[in-house]
Amino acid sequence: MDVPREALRISHKGITLNNQSAKMEMRLGVALDLVVKTVRKQYGLTAVRENSRLLTDIIDELNRRYSQDTGVTFQRAFRLKPTYIRPDGGFWYIAEWGEPKRYILVAEAKRQGTNADRAREGLPKQSRGNAVERLGKNMRGVDVMFLGEMITPFVCFGEGDDFSDQSSIIDRVATLNGFFPLNRVFVDKINIGEDTMKPTSLFFRENPWTPAEMFKVMQAVARRAVEYYRERYGLA
Repeated sequence: MDVPREALRISHKGITLNNQSAKMEMRLGVALDLVVKTVRKQYGLTAVRENSRLLTDIIDELNRRYSQDTGVTFQRAFRLKPTYIRPDGGFWYIAEWGEPKRYILVAEAKRQGTNADRAREGLPKQSRGNAVERLGKNMRGVDVMFLGEMITPFVCFGEGDDFSDQSSIIDRVATLNGFFPLNRVFVDKINIGEDTMKPTSLFFRENPWTPAEMFKVMQAVARRAVEYYRERYGLA
């Protein structure tokens, strides 16, 4: 889907949709605002953001939904010090669909390979691979959230020197995605023989992503997720 015409000039945050110089979190936020508006315009639905999800809540839901039928008990998280998954772009669900929440988009952003910039700002060096390691942890948690569903509407945008074509770090990213191609939209799980593969939409490169580019990817993921839930559960 194309970027809405009225948004082509400038967003309400003062960032043009072709901007690459604003902070990544701000660019991502502009793109997410457009996704919310487009979901409302196309489907008449309200996309709501959760900034984070407590591990205790995820595990309680897994046990409630699956333990009785499977006999599997999921490990309880440490409750004295709450731990959570907190992707940069949050978890997005549809308000009108009630409980259980149907998540149509989980958005993440990683910037790595910016030690020259960090030095100029007086910040310590960032270890190579740290952002990818954190991504792997979050991806595993999100993967479990979508047990029982045939979609994984997860998107991550990565940018910075460490994600250039000449960097071995990009191979780590490809490994996280089960060696499915990067920079392509994947939402539906794929059956190969008796195995179910779960590729996600990992968009990584050296140059910064523009809000327009991020919007087009995330809107495609959200649109497919909405259609999936409607087809499977008969949701309006």
